[in-house]
Amino acid sequence: MKRKILKLATAFVLFTTYVKAHSCEDQLFSVTIKKEISIADAIDNIAETCGLSVIVKDVAAQKKLQDKLFYIKLRNATLESFLDTILKENNINYKLVGNKLLISYLITKTFKVHYIASKREGGSSANINIANAGKGKNSTASSSSGMTIVSNDKFDFWSKIKDELHKVLVASGDGSLHFSKQGDGTWIEESTGKKWQYNPLEPIIDAEAGLITVTGTPRQIERVAKYLSSLANQVKTQVLIDVKILSVSLSSDKATGIDWSKLYGLQDFTISTLAMSQSNMAEWKSENGKITEAKYAPGTRPSNASLFEMRGAKTIDDIIRYLKTQGNVKTISNPKVMTLNNQPALISVGKELFFKTKTSTTTQNDNGETTTSETIDSVFAGILLDITPEIDKRGMITLKINPSITETDGPIGESGTRSMPPDLIRRQISTVIKVKDGKHAVLGGLISSAESVVDSKVPLLGDIPLVGEAFKRKRKIKRTEELVVIITPKIISGRRNVSLKSLGYRSIVK
Repeated sequence: MKRKILKLATAFVLFTTYVKAHSCEDQLFSVTIKKEISIADAIDNIAETCGLSVIVKDVAAQKKLQDKLFYIKLRNATLESFLDTILKENNINYKLVGNKLLISYLITKTFKVHYIASKREGGSSANINIANAGKGKNSTASSSSGMTIVSNDKFDFWSKIKDELHKVLVASGDGSLHFSKQGDGTWIEESTGKKWQYNPLEPIIDAEAGLITVTGTPRQIERVAKYLSSLANQVKTQVLIDVKILSVSLSSDKATGIDWSKLYGLQDFTISTLAMSQSNMAEWKSENGKITEAKYAPGTRPSNASLFEMRGAKTIDDIIRYLKTQGNVKTISNPKVMTLNNQPALISVGKELFFKTKTSTTTQNDNGETTTSETIDSVFAGILLDITPEIDKRGMITLKINPSITETDGPIGESGTRSMPPDLIRRQISTVIKVKDGKHAVLGGLISSAESVVDSKVPLLGDIPLVGEAFKRKRKIKRTEELVVIITPKIISGRRNVSLKSLGYRSIVK
């Protein structure tokens, strides 16, 4: 086997072992660099050995080629491995086309990002205010106190991505040439004072086409690629949120609400201690790693809602069977909605109540005419559930939950004749919890009470005129209901084919 030895100033030694003649792509190189030589010297040597034409495409690359190499030792390396070690490891881009070696420092790459070119905004709030107004002819005095819970969501993907990519590019720490923006809008390289008409670190973004074009060094482009890949995996992960809204008509001995402490007596049932700190449980007892008994914190039952995470072998059917021991259970709604990571899902179950408002306008003229106009407005009565999921790398799902339940207080009248908005009773909770993929979060404690009058009579005798009143009776019935919301989030990412069965629609799948 023939071996060729090249020497460069006793510092650069190149050994080549021929595998196939007349082609450097089929050669293996053994390289030892013991003293300082420049990158350009090493490239000159390999170009002369392999008969390559070298083209340097920008001034920054020419400057970078003058950097020194201190110690390199390669054994049986291919030409590609040799160039990667000498050029790529020193943050210099190259491309081998035939016998032409094209070298550049700054490269431009366009990334395709599949995301909608729009932004979403949403908000919810609950407040209790007490205000007192003072009396006076020309002035009023007021004071207010109370509590306000405000939750605002704003997601604008494309407006944030440009600043984020710019930070990824600038914070390189790799010895790259960096340009700083001056007051006149020009970009100056600090060490050389060179002015660039185009900023190589400013990404170009076309939201409508979903294209991001970035110019930078190979390492910068690599960081951008990794960042966009991680970002796409996060924002494109889908979460199926299965919500079951139940109404439990409590029996007379359960007027204070469902006794959640007995739920923990179910076999194969545990509770997350992380979520426990956010609920109204003060202490609990456990046997064999399972909670068997729990006590409410003083003053929290039943005014505060109960919120906890289920873990174990039990299903929603087991929860419903337990709820039936507390009263009659009725399913109000069972919506399923799929949303992207960090995108709010809004579930609304109820009705819009419309009413008319009249506005009178008096014209200041000789006739003093008065014009009356009507405006149709509406209020919502029902259940409104706002859920925003966030997934971490361990598969835990953080849920921001804002349920709001409103109902009318008293008769509302016919829709065509209502001239005033109906009085509403609202119950609202705002919380943030963590749930494992596919596990259940149970929200309870939303209790309402109502009284109704029921007429009863003795058959036949109660229908006799005048005398029938003696065989009739009216009684007041107090009805107590508690709403229970069971939320089950499921991560859908990584599944190419999502079936109806996997989404929970087992009853319609044959």
